[in-house]
Amino acid sequence: MDTPSDLNRALDALYAAFSRFQLPAKTDVCDHCVSAEQVRATRAAPLRMLTASALGPYAGHAMSTWGDLDEFQHFLPRLLELLILEELDGLFHAESLMSRIAINWRDWGQPEQEAITAVVGAWWRHALNHHPRDINIMTMIEVIADRLELALAPYLAEWESNATEAAALHMAWLMHDFTLSVAHNAEWYALLDNWITGPAPAAILEQAFFSASSPEAAQKLSDALETHRIWSQPHNYSE
Repeated sequence: MDTPSDLNRALDALYAAFSRFQLPAKTDVCDHCVSAEQVRATRAAPLRMLTASALGPYAGHAMSTWGDLDEFQHFLPRLLELLILEELDGLFHAESLMSRIAINWRDWGQPEQEAITAVVGAWWRHALNHHPRDINIMTMIEVIADRLELALAPYLAEWESNATEAAALHMAWLMHDFTLSVAHNAEWYALLDNWITGPAPAAILEQAFFSASSPEAAQKLSDALETHRIWSQPHNYSE
């Protein structure tokens, strides 16, 4: 179960782990892509007080037309915090930001790697407990298992133990938006494929259905249960 203190502790540890990366006195930018005003906005306040509007342009240009890896590591804790709190546009920035982290993070020191892993775990618990989210649950799974290459099984186990309606509504969404026909050869996708047609998702949906907070929620959960029932039936492909 996530709590505000759980997420706050993980974020505090993230800031501490990356605190050695100081903002350089000057930054290299493409003058055609990045304005002086945009650069000044990222330097107008202490890191933890920078807003999404100030850091949004940087997030879109980091390490390509704006700055280097050290500068990215300086801003990374605040960028992740704004992304998790849905102040930074997740639909626009989640994939590019997490891809930039994924390319580099296994070469970082152990404290930085542990801080990233901890904050992703807290982010996952926070996401399960809040519905809807800008960043959908399948994107979260892809961040965890595909981008960062973390073992997916513990995250699925946390989902199984989460009894909130929000977690069940995420499951209902996944039942209708997870495409089994998509060709993925990765181990994590095979694990998810097997798990989603197994008993755990049905248990999550059923528990929430009987205590649904509204007729609309109950209908979503019921529809998802029917989808799961169809998926779980054995199929004879020799016929």
